Amino acid sequence: MTKSYLQCVSWLNHRDRLKEPITRIGNIANDPHLYQKINEACSNEWAFLFLAPDGFVVLWPRIANNKAYIEVTIASCHGGNAMLRYQPHIIELAKRGTAAFIEFATARKGFNKVAPLNGWQRGGARDDLTIWRNYLGKNHG
Repeated sequence: MTKSYLQCVSWLNHRDRLKEPITRIGNIANDPHLYQKINEACSNEWAFLFLAPDGFVVLWPRIANNKAYIEVTIASCHGGNAMLRYQPHIIELAKRGTAAFIEFATARKGFNKVAPLNGWQRGGARDDLTIWRNYLGKNHG
């Protein structure tokens, strides 16, 4: 696996310093309760925090329509080309389980160009956010 520098860490050790950036992103996404949702999920180990040298990602295993998937609940990285750098590691983690796909929702219009170039398919919309999915293998999706 390509080294991505994503490291799973204890939420409790980092939640206080991540409250402001998560709240800011939640406000942009019209989800003022995003921090509370992530805090509850990570505190109960339903979701998991991964740190990178230039940011963080929260991955939340989910099930919908009898299919397991990984939700990228939030990702914030400042070093540029984060999708190229961290996507292989997230895909590898998802494949270790039974995930059929990885999903994220975003208000950022720039992903309309970038996401399809990196294997993502538009999966619809929810609350003015575009949903993107990356299907993991021939038998998924």
